[in-house]
Amino acid sequence: MPANTAPPKPWLRRLLWLLVIWAASVAGLAVAAAVFRVFMNLAGLTV
Repeated sequence: MPANTAPPKPWLRRLLWLLVIWAASVAGLAVAAAVFRVFMNLAGLTV
């Protein structure tokens, strides 16, 4: 049986991917909130 010679992914790379995905989701949520705010402002729903 051949041994698996591929090294496991380093934890730093996994942490970096986690942070990238988190930042992208936060940015996406900010864009969605901005779009809702624009539509609410156009409808006259201002504070």
